[in-house]
Amino acid sequence: MAAPDNKFLNRFTASFAPVVFFLALLGSPEAVYPGSSQILVENYPGGGVHFKIEADEHRQPHGWSREYNETGTLKSERHYQHGVLDGISRLYYTTGELMTEWVYRDGLRHGASLGYFKNGRIKDKGVYRDDLLEGPVLMYYSGGALKARMNFKRDRPEGKSTTYYENGKVRYIYHYRKGRALVREEYRPDGKLLRKQEFPQPPVPP
Repeated sequence: MAAPDNKFLNRFTASFAPVVFFLALLGSPEAVYPGSSQILVENYPGGGVHFKIEADEHRQPHGWSREYNETGTLKSERHYQHGVLDGISRLYYTTGELMTEWVYRDGLRHGASLGYFKNGRIKDKGVYRDDLLEGPVLMYYSGGALKARMNFKRDRPEGKSTTYYENGKVRYIYHYRKGRALVREEYRPDGKLLRKQEFPQPPVPP
């Protein structure tokens, strides 16, 4: 394993596409009175529900917005306050199991971020502050053993990051500064240091 791969970082930095533009495609609603709410639905050509969106009187998402696969399985759900993501947002595997869960506040991820295996075990977890990863991030094997422990500061790896074999022995140790890997230590399964590598750093401007 090289530096923690992009698949992991992409899982944490992915975001939901806005659903507001879909409201313009759903046709004119029946008469709506100030302060009232409505449920807007878009169907697949075959008739199954594609989107079901709770909206306010201005046709802004307000409440739960849910997207379904053509088979009827829930694909994603997210909670809005008058057009702004606020509260829990979730992604699901095509087979229906929960895959990812974020917390939003005023349109930004703010709070716990959790990824799951199909078996329901935690795959990874961390915390966002104003849409930036902050603090420890943990990754796990599907059996539950710890796979990696990283630390982030304003969305960039910082300090020591450790990757483990499934038996719990240390496999790699990285040292980061402002998102750049400085040193990598690689260990054998018996715990002995195999190699140590220092990465060249860009010159410091005068």
